[in-house]
Amino acid sequence: MKHGEVIKLDSGLVMRRAKVSDIQDLLTLYFTIYGSNYPLALGTDRTVMQKIILEKDSLWLVIVDPDKNALCASAVFEVDVFFKIARAEGFVTHPYYQSKGLASILLNHASDYLMKDNKIVNSIYATTRTLSVSPQLVFIKNKFKPLGIFPNAHRLASYETLTLMAKHDPEVLKKRARIEEVPEALGPIFKASEKYIKSPHPMPRLLKMVRPKPSGEHLEFEIILAPDFVKRRFAQTFKDPFDVFFPFHEPNLLLTSKNGEVDIYGYLSKSDGYCALITATAPFYSMAGRLRPLLQQLHDYGVSYVEILMAMDSILSLETLLDVNFLPSAIYPAMLDYKGKFMDLVLMTRSMEPLNFRGMQIEKSFKPYIDQYVDLWKQMHLDVLGVFDDK
Repeated sequence: MKHGEVIKLDSGLVMRRAKVSDIQDLLTLYFTIYGSNYPLALGTDRTVMQKIILEKDSLWLVIVDPDKNALCASAVFEVDVFFKIARAEGFVTHPYYQSKGLASILLNHASDYLMKDNKIVNSIYATTRTLSVSPQLVFIKNKFKPLGIFPNAHRLASYETLTLMAKHDPEVLKKRARIEEVPEALGPIFKASEKYIKSPHPMPRLLKMVRPKPSGEHLEFEIILAPDFVKRRFAQTFKDPFDVFFPFHEPNLLLTSKNGEVDIYGYLSKSDGYCALITATAPFYSMAGRLRPLLQQLHDYGVSYVEILMAMDSILSLETLLDVNFLPSAIYPAMLDYKGKFMDLVLMTRSMEPLNFRGMQIEKSFKPYIDQYVDLWKQMHLDVLGVFDDK
C-alpha cells in the first residue's frame, strides 16, 4: 500500500498507512487494550513509533472509522529487504470493533502486498503470546503455519511462552536445501514441522550424539552491555551480512573472553531477562565443553532465557549447544536465502528457570512442539539421575 492510498472496506471503515500524526491515538489504543504492561516499544515509545512509520520499507497499517474519526485497529510489518523477511507484530483492535475481523483484514492485505503482489519478502513470521488462543487463531486462519515455541522466553507478570508461526511464498519452499543428517535430538522437532510444511527432501539421517570434548583452555568472559559501543564494534568486525543473520535484532551485548579467543555478540532485554546470541567471532563448536560457566554468569547477570538461531546442518555446533542444555524449540524452513540456497534454521533455546506452562493456552497444532520439547527436557534433566540401592 502506497503512502496516501486509502482502501474502503465493506463495513464503511477505511484502511491506510499510519501517519506520524496518528501516534497519540495509537498510544491511546495500545493503552486501552494492554494498560501499562504492553511489552513492545512500538506501542509505548513515540520515538520508536515515528521511526517505524517513516521507515520506507516497513508497513504500519491502521483501520479508521471516518464517521467517528476513531482509530479502530493497528498492525505493524517490519521488513528486512536484504534478507527478504518480514515480522508481523503489534496487532491491536479497539474493543468496540473486535467483532469485525479487522486483524484478519490487516494481516491478509499486508501478506498479499509484501509476498504475493510485490515479491518484497519470501516469508512473514509472527510470535504470539499464550495468555489467550485468539491471536494464534487469527494467524492460523490466514494460512500461517506453526513452527514452534519460545519456552519461558519473556518475564512479564510471570515467565511466558510465545509461539512462532510463518507464511511462505510457495515457490521458496520448493527450493529448500537438502539436509543430509542432524543430531538425533532434532529428529522429533523435524517430524513435528513436517506435519505443517512438508519438505521436498527425504528425512535426514539421525546421528547418535557424542558429547563434545573440551576444545581448549577454560574460558572466562566479561559482560559488556553498551548499545552504541557494541553496535559500532559489531559493524567493524563483521562485513559479510550472512555472518550476522538474525533478523530484527540489533546487538547491545558483548561477551568477550578474557584471553581474547572469542567475542560473542547478542541482544539483551534487561527488563524481562530475554537474551538472543546473534553471532560470534569463532564457531560455537570451538567452545565445546567450555560454555557452562558463561551460562551461569549470564544467569547471575539477570538472564532467564537464551536463544540461538543455527543452521540445521551445523552438527558440531548443535551438539555443543545440546551439551549445555539448549534444546530445539522451533524450525523455520527456508528462512535464509544464501546465494540461492534456501536454508532451514533451528531455534535452540535454554530457559534458566524451571519450565512453567501453567495457564498457557495454545492452538492444538502447537502441541507436537510442546511435547517434543518436554520429552527432551525430561531426558536431559531427569533421566540422568543416578539411583542406587544400598542393599
